[in-house]
Amino acid sequence: MVNKLLIWGFFIMGSAISAESSAIEDDLTILSWNIKMFSAPYGWLHNRIERAENIIQSLKNSTNYDVILFQEAFSSKIRKQIYRGLKLLYPYQIEPEDHFNFFKTNSGLWAISKMPIELIDQISFSKLKEWDWMSSKGAKLYSVIKNDKEILLINTHLQSDYKTNYSSIRRSQYDEINLGLILPYVKINKPLILCGDLNISNVVSLDKMLKHLNLKNGPLSGKLQFSTFSQPNELVDYILVKTDKFRFKSIQRRIQDFSMDFLEYSTNMSDHYPIEANFIWEHISK
Repeated sequence: MVNKLLIWGFFIMGSAISAESSAIEDDLTILSWNIKMFSAPYGWLHNRIERAENIIQSLKNSTNYDVILFQEAFSSKIRKQIYRGLKLLYPYQIEPEDHFNFFKTNSGLWAISKMPIELIDQISFSKLKEWDWMSSKGAKLYSVIKNDKEILLINTHLQSDYKTNYSSIRRSQYDEINLGLILPYVKINKPLILCGDLNISNVVSLDKMLKHLNLKNGPLSGKLQFSTFSQPNELVDYILVKTDKFRFKSIQRRIQDFSMDFLEYSTNMSDHYPIEANFIWEHISK
């Protein structure tokens, strides 16, 4: 009889605890997009204003992302145009620093967000080749807080290839990201997500980067398995996560196709499809 009473007592206590505290799911949805918006005079050749309007309409009609990270948002005029169109949805932004040097433009790394976003740190790459040399390519580390959970985001754009394999330069660049933005800031129970156009399509090269930075990739849902529109179709845009300090319950990645509203994607948007990811985690509510 005593044993039955003890068991019943433990059952009641357990029920009381679960009634007071339960696991609640939170999520963060990110979009990363190389939008090919160059400054004048080169940008005049790429139909920037019309493409910017199409980008605005597509983002208004799409999922309401928490954070959008752009690459190649070099033109301040186009950034202003897009921000005006999306400000009601994404009131917070961190722009790249414009330069007043004729031979040098900004990093093209731009963030807009529905929640407050803070720039924690940034680096400029020490090695750049060919046309990349005329930009201030690098990486930026942001912080956002959703439901009391701080999440670190890195936005970057690595060296392009110009009929020459510049894989060694990309290796030096992501090593600089690791030394400057990952190792000094990664902490226990603080997620870190890296997004951007990495210009890496080779599986072996990508695996080397993932191991070096201790990041994880994942499968893409949906039929679209590449992110460049022009031939050859390649996957060069990624959303990666550091999992040794914090583990998400689930991560779903997808290459997003906004081209269904337009006849020709390459002339009405960008030469890249955007990539999105939804991160879900649990916390205990008391």
